[in-house]
Amino acid sequence: MPSLAALLQVGLIGLATGSASATALILGVSYGPVPLKNQDGASALPQDDWMSEQAVPMWGRAGRGDLRIIRQLGANAVRLYGNNPTNSHVNFLDEAWSLGLRILPGMSDHPYYQQVPGSCQQSTDYDCFSQIKPMYAQNLERGFLTVNRTYHPALEVMNIINEPDLKMPSDATSGGTEGLIKMCRSIISAFDAMLDAEQDLQVTGPLINFTATFSYAICSSCERFAGNPALGQMAQLEDAMNNPEKYGYRPRNDIAAAYRARWTHSFNTQNPATDLQHQFLDGYVSTFPATPVYIGEYHRVGANQTEDLSIILDIASRNSLFLGISFFQYQVAYWKSGSEMEFGMFGLTDQVIEPMPYFGTTYDIYCLDPVVDKASGAPMPNAVAAVYGGPGVGDAATLCAANPWGVPLDHTGFAQIAHQNSVPQMARFVRRIVEHLGATVADENGLDEFAKGFIGTESSSFAPMMALLGERPWWTQFDPEAKCLADRTADPVTIGNAIGWACSQAKTFSCDSIPEFCKRSTYTTADYVFSRFYEELAVSAGTNNPLQSCSFSDSALLAGALLSSRWTGALECAAGGAADKLSWTSVTRTTTGADHAATSTAQLRGTTTTDVARTTTTNVDATTATVRHDDKPVTTTTSVMPHHDDKPGTSAAATEPPHDASSQGAVSASWALLCGGLLLLFLRPLPGA
Repeated sequence: MPSLAALLQVGLIGLATGSASATALILGVSYGPVPLKNQDGASALPQDDWMSEQAVPMWGRAGRGDLRIIRQLGANAVRLYGNNPTNSHVNFLDEAWSLGLRILPGMSDHPYYQQVPGSCQQSTDYDCFSQIKPMYAQNLERGFLTVNRTYHPALEVMNIINEPDLKMPSDATSGGTEGLIKMCRSIISAFDAMLDAEQDLQVTGPLINFTATFSYAICSSCERFAGNPALGQMAQLEDAMNNPEKYGYRPRNDIAAAYRARWTHSFNTQNPATDLQHQFLDGYVSTFPATPVYIGEYHRVGANQTEDLSIILDIASRNSLFLGISFFQYQVAYWKSGSEMEFGMFGLTDQVIEPMPYFGTTYDIYCLDPVVDKASGAPMPNAVAAVYGGPGVGDAATLCAANPWGVPLDHTGFAQIAHQNSVPQMARFVRRIVEHLGATVADENGLDEFAKGFIGTESSSFAPMMALLGERPWWTQFDPEAKCLADRTADPVTIGNAIGWACSQAKTFSCDSIPEFCKRSTYTTADYVFSRFYEELAVSAGTNNPLQSCSFSDSALLAGALLSSRWTGALECAAGGAADKLSWTSVTRTTTGADHAATSTAQLRGTTTTDVARTTTTNVDATTATVRHDDKPVTTTTSVMPHHDDKPGTSAAATEPPHDASSQGAVSASWALLCGGLLLLFLRPLPGA
């Protein structure tokens, strides 16, 4: 019989190719990488939106590479918490999808009880419709939707709120009927608001599911399951969905139909796997026979992680409604201190990988240090990977080594990678060069053989390597229609400066005419500007040298269609694209509650909960311990730090020039030398240039 890891890997293979697997379990990792090594500065952290563009030095492949590392563990999903809807999340979702990761984002706590004034707890008596609808509409506009108004394929389940039973209000499970009604009203009104935002933006195509992740507390106030953790809250919520008037709410949409078609239950627990069947699943299966469920935060501290995770996922593999888990969590929460620091897979070393400009404050991004699972003696990431079916992180020293996606594309960067004596690392460096030249790798074996010839060599080997690439090796495929686009591994501050400089120099186009669709992300704004400026330079100079004219101080690359097609909106915003023809505003509607209910049912598009009972929806964050009877909220990333500030991030149209403005964002002198001679032998001019 195949091992559990082998069975789980079947699902991972399907997911990595972008297809949903009917057998794939959720193998998630909860992600809240606060860049602090102690509590100092926690209260001053401007935001905790780690899927924003500004956090790319942590999750992006040119930085610490957190998403790539999560995928190496065998995970297929990532759960997040903080969410500022004014930020763009396009780049994060594109990167996750390219790695085969599904994303399970959540609405932040800010509109529920942190916003002062104006929270639905304090201002609208737990009716959260007016707070949530505009925020979710912004989420949709700023990355959750693609060009065609379909959900981004990386999105799986939207978490309306995390642990509402511990904070909306804090005594919802133990304070009697009034608190329970308030909790349910906050959830169903927020759900209604999200459905309404979808209609305003005319969302089409496959629709994602929604959830509200409960704690594992016993609900003595609930009408049913007074002795079972989490079940009472779920049963009460279902009653509120079907009978909203009992809870003091009149929905605009048919939330009962939407609940039946698009709801997934979830809860957090750190109880041992052996508790799950008799405490929860037996009652769940008989009560919710058509609604899937997953564990949003799972980590039994002190247990042998490989053994405990194997048990819990074996239970999931035998129960069609139990979708899987999200392991809590990726990084040690130093900023929380105390017992909360026992959950992370990775600690932080003193080595700084790079600084991260983050909404007006710069944070050092530290290298990762795997935490040891004391019960098994193995590094925690490898213990998880043994069950999830991934290769793990291997030698921990490689986590702090020079990154081939981030080093300079010159002889100095080449030397840093060559001295690692690693074929995979050199292959990544070569791939990056090829992609900057408007080409892609057509044969992986050919790339590896090419890379082998340069490991362990000196920096002087860089020029010969470029000469060989200049001959367009058989394992590459060059695209004569490649466009100069934003480098998705560059940070938005650098890109913003380059945009501002290019806009000030442009002669054949105006940055005042950038379409609204392209403005929703710094990267798509740059696609619009860089591609047009590059063509302008090519026409005026009569030559096409992408390593010089498509650099913009390391903010851009000449991307072929195979590469740029992975980036949402890139082809539309690039020169010759159709962004000018896209209408990207909400549709104004004047309808009654009955009208909403009728259209909502029609928009379910046939999606049922059984359809998603085995799709890969994941990621969660674990802070619950044992069966809790307390009514005190667990401190989480989203319940302490602010989720919004009124300070704008770096503007896409910044006015600072790139650091080397004299050469239109050219790269280093060694690149210029090569570009002036050797590389001009094989670089094709733009059509019509």
